[in-house]
Amino acid sequence: MPVFWPLPVEHEQAEYMRQIVRECRELLKQPLPDTFLGRKTHEPFPPESDATPNEKG
Repeated sequence: MPVFWPLPVEHEQAEYMRQIVRECRELLKQPLPDTFLGRKTHEPFPPESDATPNEKG
């Protein structure tokens, strides 16, 4: 059975992929970005009454 030795270019490609994986792992360690979705920043307005402010009684 013949033995195939990796070429120098394959070493370079493997190191390049390892670097990409290292960078991706660092990105995945960072906290999720804040998208403001679902955040409750204030209380909702109270429901309006039937009469408007100009219509007094």
